[in-house]
This record gives sequence, structure tokens and C-alpha cells, in this order.
Amino acid sequence: MKNQDLVDYLRSCGVCEVCQLRYLKARGTEYKDIKETFRKLDVEVTKNLKNGEALIPIEDPPAKKTRLDICATCLGLFSEEFQKELLGGILASDFAKYDCQKVVLAICLPMTLQLRQLAMWFALQRKFGAAIDGSNPPDVPIKEAVKLILHPIICEKLNKEYDANGLMINIDLTHKLEQEDVEKLVKLNKEAFPAKAAYQKRIEISRGLLEKQYQPSKVRAETFEKYFQIPCSSVEESLKLTSIDLQGPLICVAGRYRKLSRELSHTPWVLNGQRLMEDSIEEIIIRHVGPHFTENRDKITFMSSGREDVDVRCLGKGRPFALEIPNAIRSSLTTSQAHKMEKAVDTSGKVSILDLQVVAREELTHIKTGEEQKKKFYRALCVLKEPVSVEILNKLQIPQSFDIQQKTPIRVLHRRPLHTRPRTIYSVKAKVQRGNHHALVIDIVTQAGTYIKELVHGEFGRTSPSLSSIIGKPIDIQALDVVAIDLDWPPQVDNSIHAK
Repeated sequence: MKNQDLVDYLRSCGVCEVCQLRYLKARGTEYKDIKETFRKLDVEVTKNLKNGEALIPIEDPPAKKTRLDICATCLGLFSEEFQKELLGGILASDFAKYDCQKVVLAICLPMTLQLRQLAMWFALQRKFGAAIDGSNPPDVPIKEAVKLILHPIICEKLNKEYDANGLMINIDLTHKLEQEDVEKLVKLNKEAFPAKAAYQKRIEISRGLLEKQYQPSKVRAETFEKYFQIPCSSVEESLKLTSIDLQGPLICVAGRYRKLSRELSHTPWVLNGQRLMEDSIEEIIIRHVGPHFTENRDKITFMSSGREDVDVRCLGKGRPFALEIPNAIRSSLTTSQAHKMEKAVDTSGKVSILDLQVVAREELTHIKTGEEQKKKFYRALCVLKEPVSVEILNKLQIPQSFDIQQKTPIRVLHRRPLHTRPRTIYSVKAKVQRGNHHALVIDIVTQAGTYIKELVHGEFGRTSPSLSSIIGKPIDIQALDVVAIDLDWPPQVDNSIHAK
């Protein structure tokens, strides 16, 4: 089978020149100059333009142009007319409010198109016999062709880059034949797959069903032709653009926070329908960062590498955190903007943030891995009923690591399942607090996920061993600070350098 023979037959069936190239397995830039691609493939270029040849806009179109034929296979999807209509629809939507440099088209195609692809597949088999495989489509699939052909054109016109994670432009297309064809397909499905239909109370017709089940190796052409014409018939109307919906990208913002208050919850604290604290770390950060990226702050997800109790401070370089922001209207953050956000959060007097930056979603794995695999450094102010003795002080100088078994503390059982968790304590170092011989300042390095308060007093033996059991005396904790978290993420950035 020569390329010319294939193209001549496709032309006789009313197939546009773009789709002719699909059946010649054209790739990428080969669709950009259709005439040149035909010449390379030894195909004669026709003088009369068919729908689709002018897919790449020409600089000086004629003032008057006769109505072009509608392609029997793509129903005008790759025509210049559809390109202009689609571009106009996008620009008339809320597209301008999204400050995103990357876009992706998500086109919902009617099933009529898939049925027409199959009809043409059968037709080519009848025409060219064994030269057309019954298991592999003879053409570049229409979804892939959309990426190869329409994506570059629309991106160029919008002055945007293509990216699957960019602003999603959801495009819904219909055709007047769709309902009639689906009704025929239900009947065809019962005849083509009677065994499966017998077990189905209701036949679910879907695009996935067509892609998986409908090909010449599984459906007989004679059966198919009872319901659909082979090759597919010409049409008088092209695809109809019914809606364009925009979905902003998911943007991830990371940083580190320092908790400066001993009266601040990690997330909104609500008990029995009553709010116990007026603010939280999550709300303070989202309040000052969220509006830059989205119009709906309620959809933002806040996460961090662990958390502190209400009465525990987090100092030093702070704790890594991240925000997942769906349907973002902006995807970038300048150092100047980040610095203003950091300063705004600082004014709360309760939380301070630094290293604020946009990160790739894949990097958020650092948050979860850091929760229980990294070291964390604490400083605890502890008290005894009796003055600290040299013996007690010596017992709390533990440079080598040891393991503990720690049951879920009673105070968090309402939100954590009851388990006994092994944890590693890497070192303990204690000194007497200046001016108070009943108090100790204890520096503890532990595996992330260790409950420090229970490590100190033991919680009636639920943590074993505990510092209390090690010294053989009751010991309680009055104040606790997180002083460092051994997680080198996100990267350090000084947003004040370029701030104006």
C-alpha cells in the first residue's frame, strides 16, 4: 500500500488533510507545514483546500472564503474555524484573571468521534486488506493528535507554555449525532458482546468501553455495519463548543515557621462545637499567604513536619511547613512578595515565618518523611520535689542512644489510635537551672514522633523507660521548646535581599 493510495481513498471519504496525515502517522512538527510533509511522504498535494489544511493560520486570508467541507472523521476538530472559535471562547472566559504561564487543554470529545474512527478502520481493512492491522489503530489516536496539533497552536496564540500541571482549560464538545449514535451503540453492544450483556442489568456506555472493546479484532465489521455506516458518512454540521471551564493549577508553597507563643494551637481548636482559641498557626499563615494565590482560602491545605502542643514553642530555624493551594490564580511568587508576607505574619507576634517559596508538588514528600525519620532537638524546663543532686545530674548525662516504648498518650487518644511505638532517644544532657536547685534544663535529641512530656514523667509507666524511671524519682515538665528540626527542607532563601 502506497501513501498516495491511502490518501486518495481518504480524500474520497471526505477526510481532511490533517486527518490524512494522522493516517500517515505524522508526528510533532510534521503537522505544521502540511504541504511539505505530503511532499516528503511522496503524496500529491491537491489544489483545492479541504477543511484542516489551513489549520496553521495564514497571514493574509482572502476577504471572502467559501464554506469548507466538514471532515467525516474529526468533524471539524482540526479546522481553522474551530481553532478560531476555541481561541475566542478562551479569551472571552475568565482566562485573564489567571496569572499562570503554563496551560493544558482538556477536551471532552463526543463518542461519535470514536465510532467514526472505528468505521474508518473497518473501511481501510476492506480496501487494503492485510496491510491494515486489526489490533493497532491505523491512525494517530485523536486524543494524541489534539496534543500534537491543537496544543501548540493554542499555546502560541495565548503566549503560554504547555504543561500538564498548568492552568487546565476544560473544553466540552458535542455533536448533534451524539445521542442517536449512543442509542445505536447500546444495541450494538448487546449483539457484539451477548455474554457480557446477559450479566449486566444496565449497560454502561463510556469512552473507556469504546477504547477497550471496540476494534476489528473484537467486533465483526458485519455486526458494526448493522448500526453504523462503513466508511463513516459525511456530515453537514461540525462539532459544537458547549462550554469552557478554567481550573487553576495546584500550587505548593513551602517555608519554615517559628511558634513564639505558648497559647496558640497548631490548627483551629474546636471542642464539642465550641472554639477554644481564637487563632492558630494554620490560620495566621494562610491569612497572609493565601490571598496572593487564590480567591478561596478555605480550600487551602496546611501541613507541617510534625506539630507542637499549644503550650510548646518552636524556635531556631523553625519547623518546615507547606500549603497546597488548588485552583490558584497565580503560580509564581517574587522574593519581594514573599518578604512582605513574611513581615505580615511576623506582626501577629505569635508566629514568624521564613524561607517562603513556591515548590514542586513532588517535594512535599519531604514533609511526611521528616515526620518520623529525622532527629528533633528539644529543651525542657523540668522540676523535682527535692533539690537536684549530683547523682541525679549524672544519671541525666546520656551521650549514647537508647530505645523506649511509648504508648499513645492519654491526652491525644481522641485523635490518635492506641499503639505502642518504639522510639529512639539519641542523647540527653541536663544542667541545674541558675537560681533554682529544684529545676533542670534538659536538652534532648530524639527521633521525630517522640512525645517529650511523657518521656520526662513517664505517664504512669506508659512510656518506658522515662527520665523519671532513670533517676528513680518523680520529675515533671514545666516548659518545652523545640529548638531544631533536622530536616534540610525547604532550601534556605533570604527574601529580604531583593525586597523593595
